[in-house]
Amino acid sequence: MRLVVKILLAAAVAGMTSCRDLPDYLVSDNTVAKVGRKELKTNEIIEAMPANVSGDDSASFVRLYVERWLVRQLKVEEADELFSGSEADIDRMVEEYRHSLLMRKVDQYYVEQQMSADFTDKDIADYYNTHKADFILDRTLVKGRVLRFDAAYRQSKTLMAQMREAATSQSAAKTLSEICEKNGFELVDKRSEWVGFSDFLTYLPAAQSQDNEHLLDKTGIQQIDAGDKRYYFDFTSVCRKGNVAPLEVVSENIRRILITQRRSEIIKAHEEQIVSEAISSGHARIYADTAGGTEKP
Repeated sequence: MRLVVKILLAAAVAGMTSCRDLPDYLVSDNTVAKVGRKELKTNEIIEAMPANVSGDDSASFVRLYVERWLVRQLKVEEADELFSGSEADIDRMVEEYRHSLLMRKVDQYYVEQQMSADFTDKDIADYYNTHKADFILDRTLVKGRVLRFDAAYRQSKTLMAQMREAATSQSAAKTLSEICEKNGFELVDKRSEWVGFSDFLTYLPAAQSQDNEHLLDKTGIQQIDAGDKRYYFDFTSVCRKGNVAPLEVVSENIRRILITQRRSEIIKAHEEQIVSEAISSGHARIYADTAGGTEKP
């Protein structure tokens, strides 16, 4: 144990002359540490050391590497003693894990070779139309606008007319935006994206009642006064909880579903191919089927 302590202390203070140099005590003796019959060699540490490590960092790397190596070896020894009776089970689990890793690498190889770059909008729409029951909303979504301005603004009626016109005219929308910027009014435009109804309500006064569903039943621009502020708002689209979600909301989710399906198809097709080829060539053989024990030719 004293030797180990000396090694760790030396690694902590030893200087390096280049990014791949090791302390002199490591260079002079090829064995750095030992646990039972297991030995840690200098070249193992050199191979593991990053190329850009030097100076104190390299000494710290060596110390940490040796510490971890010692712990790993001692834990393995302890496991051998504690679970010697389970050695066959451990070997089996290790082999199963190895097989699982190799199979995943093979699957990934063929997926990368055959997976199409992307799915078209038609692919996504076709899946959506076939599986609409899978996309039921658990919350209400809306599109709309909120305009907050000073309640004392004298041209509020003109402002409402501007907002109404801006719904269908780009020039009117630009004019409305300029008016808001000039007077310090806040215009929140959520007409191009679906947002949760509860999120939309955060732009309106907090004094709203718990049940705000009645706001969705009205058409056109609505008005709410709160203190010295006035709010104009409207909903251009509403999709209520319990209805089928709009395609644009679930399109990315559908894309992921299609990718997963395509991946499974590629893997299954490859598995069927290698089984068929192996049996046809005689490399593999099924001696009895599950139905009646008939030997396969």
